[in-house]
Amino acid sequence: MKTKTVSRIFSRIAQYASRARFLILLILLLAFFLRAYQLDQQALRGDEAATVHYSALPVSLLWELSRVTDPHPPLYYLLLHPWQWLLGKEAWLMRFTGVIAGVLSVAALFTLARLTLRSVRLSLLAAALLALNPLQIWLAQDLRSYPIFTLLGLLSSWALWLALNPKTQRTAKPNSPFSLPWFLYIFFTTACLYIHYYTVFFIAFQGLFVLLNFQKYWSQKWPWLASQMAIGLLIIPGLYLASHLWGQAAGGIDVLSTADILRLTSTALLTGFTIDSTRGLWASLLLAPVWLMGLITLLRRNFTTGTFWGLFFAGPVLGVIALSIGQPFFKERFLIQAHPAFELLLAAGFLALWQLNKPSSGPQSTLRHTLRPLALISPLLLSALLYFNLLALQNYFTNPLYAKAPPWHLYHHYVSDNARPEDLMLTNFPEAAVSYYSPAALPFRVIPDERDRSTAARLAEIESVANQFRRIWFLPLLRQGFDEQGDVLNWLDRHADRVDQTFFPVFHVNLYLTPPAIANALVGQPAAFAHGVRLRGYQIFNKAGDSRLTGMPGEKTHLLTLEPGDEFTLSLYWQANGPTPTPYTVFTHLIAANGFNQAGQDNQPVWGTYPTTAWQPGEKITDKYTLTLPQGLPSGDYRLHVGWYQADTLARTPVLAEDGRPLDDHLILSIIIRVE
Repeated sequence: MKTKTVSRIFSRIAQYASRARFLILLILLLAFFLRAYQLDQQALRGDEAATVHYSALPVSLLWELSRVTDPHPPLYYLLLHPWQWLLGKEAWLMRFTGVIAGVLSVAALFTLARLTLRSVRLSLLAAALLALNPLQIWLAQDLRSYPIFTLLGLLSSWALWLALNPKTQRTAKPNSPFSLPWFLYIFFTTACLYIHYYTVFFIAFQGLFVLLNFQKYWSQKWPWLASQMAIGLLIIPGLYLASHLWGQAAGGIDVLSTADILRLTSTALLTGFTIDSTRGLWASLLLAPVWLMGLITLLRRNFTTGTFWGLFFAGPVLGVIALSIGQPFFKERFLIQAHPAFELLLAAGFLALWQLNKPSSGPQSTLRHTLRPLALISPLLLSALLYFNLLALQNYFTNPLYAKAPPWHLYHHYVSDNARPEDLMLTNFPEAAVSYYSPAALPFRVIPDERDRSTAARLAEIESVANQFRRIWFLPLLRQGFDEQGDVLNWLDRHADRVDQTFFPVFHVNLYLTPPAIANALVGQPAAFAHGVRLRGYQIFNKAGDSRLTGMPGEKTHLLTLEPGDEFTLSLYWQANGPTPTPYTVFTHLIAANGFNQAGQDNQPVWGTYPTTAWQPGEKITDKYTLTLPQGLPSGDYRLHVGWYQADTLARTPVLAEDGRPLDDHLILSIIIRVE
């Protein structure tokens, strides 16, 4: 009879274990799906693109990179170096490292929770919450070190627990300082610091945990002290790197108030970045009692495991918050190492609420019976958390407002499809993502490539570069310290010829013909005006920079054939003798055979941005005018009249003959606009 009872017990245990393995497998598959879903839909943001560039550097340069340029330790780039060498630098392939680390973190949390708490139900729920969390998914799809940072923190804690608690292993003998668990603890902890400097807060949590439980772990004091000494010696070079970059690490991070730091901490851990602040605040207020109840429940159940998970969460979070008060050192992603413990505390709180529904006996039965209605809150709060998470994920995957970066890949596709030999890709800010997405077939330049270069240096460099190519694809990014006044953009608009401007979400790309290309393509028609400006010639281009004009047989006149409603852009190429005392306005008129003006555009040069009072001696300026033919315009041949006048008096400036005599108050271009 006893044999049958024992057999039945073991059979149920085996069935329960088999069911747990099946459920954790489903959770891991869900975690993988959510982290791999639309992995390459969003373009790499700047830090991700920088990761691609850095991990491609020779290994010998990575230490110097972390010492001088990048405020992160070099191990992450070292791990990515062979990955990129083997598989290439495609965005989804590089991001897949985060997917793997994110899924392994879910498995590691389940393993560590089951090891420490011996509750399959709690371990499964914690793993499921981590698998679904929007912050974890966002960072798993971000080509940065945070998923590996999280995984190594879990592995370090797992190894520490094994080393301190030999009874959880097959042998009950105390671990020696040279045993495998202590070696793994030293290895994972050291590796974690060389992934991210904020591991120091994690090391502090582990040390405080041991000190709070010193009576239980007194027999392990010498192995633990030896491990701390080993870790301390191994991380000295990393701390040396961190000391060099203390001030630089604040780059791009704002100083936040303590209230904002606390609010962002709570909402990020629950719902990530991709939900509006109001819903995030509601989620924080609703669920704060749950994880607090989970912490209290674990402490009451077992002080050792309660302090382990409580400090696992509180150590990194409080460390980041304390460091960030009054200092530019806070980003929500820096909290990621504490995230697994936070999800476990949430899971413990949900289960503690639900267990109030179970009948009990003894002194606490009356209290439990009184609190039993609260058990119904548990599934409601869990449903609320799932709702907020799903909403955040929907925003992340579908709402452009929550995109992690502008769609740089769109400009890559557009330029790649339309680029030609002798083209250049240019930007005026060293944005790593722009460099990453620059078509491989094109030379790529950044002007200025250094912060706070003088205007004269910027203009000299862009003029030199423009004379080396036929067309320039320019992506203007007016950022502080580089070209925030738009000197490079202004030079190109005034001296090159912008034949196309294509808009994408957040940014746009301009295509310019360079001065040498203009000189080869312009229709020469030299003419001098009385205020000291000379016309060199003109041209009408399509969006690729090819002329739309055809020659008239046996004549010097050019022809452009259009239909009513069509538009064209006329490029006028001026040369200045110097600045004029007063600003002048250009007029371009489409004149019918009967002398009536059918279409036109009047403004100061270069879209009204460059008055003649600022022109310099010998300067060559490109000036563009877009005219639209009216609907119903009669068929026939039309001519273009061009000239200058003073806006205040409307007095036109005469065109001069070679001997300086006034000829007329306008110039007729050698082009016929034929309307069919």
